Order: sequence, then structure tokens, then C-alpha cells
Amino acid sequence: MKKTLAYLSLLFILGVLLYVANPDYGLKFGPGGEEWKALRYTDDYYITHGLEEVGGTNIVTDIVFDYRGYDTIGEATVLFTAIAGAVALLRPWRGDGDEHH
Repeated sequence: MKKTLAYLSLLFILGVLLYVANPDYGLKFGPGGEEWKALRYTDDYYITHGLEEVGGTNIVTDIVFDYRGYDTIGEATVLFTAIAGAVALLRPWRGDGDEHH
């Protein structure tokens, strides 16, 4: 019974997320249609100038490591700090009297 309820809960959450992520029904982030194309100037810049400025042939790698390098380093630092904090909180604690020599 618990497994069935867990699966139904996951399916419900998945359905809600898919509904919200659908731009026709759910949340809309920013303008759409032709108005959105006018705001995508950075996409065109990266695509047209990426090869000559960076020299890489993979545009995704060029953007992540060259154009947005500091942002990537910041995200890696936040991720490392979160993992280190979770490990520190979840490891078993030893009391003073629990040590065995």
C-alpha cells in the first residue's frame, strides 16, 4: 500500500511539473512569439562569434567554459560546499565515551 501511494504521489508531482512547464498552459517566463526573438541577441552572438573568439568547435563547451567561466566556477563552489555540508551533517557522530582504542 505504501509503495502504491508513493508511486501515485510521484506520478501526481510529475503531472503537475509537466503542466507547469508547458508554455501553453502553465507558467510563462518572459514574452513569447516574435517578441522573444528580439531578446535572443546573445544566442546569435555566441553562434556567430564563438568559433573565431574561442577556437572551439563545440558551442556548448565554449559557452560554459569560456564565456561563462566565472559563473561555472561559482556554481562548482556552491555545489562542493553543499555536498561537504551534507556529508558533515549526515556522518555518524562519536561521543567522548564511544572511542575504542
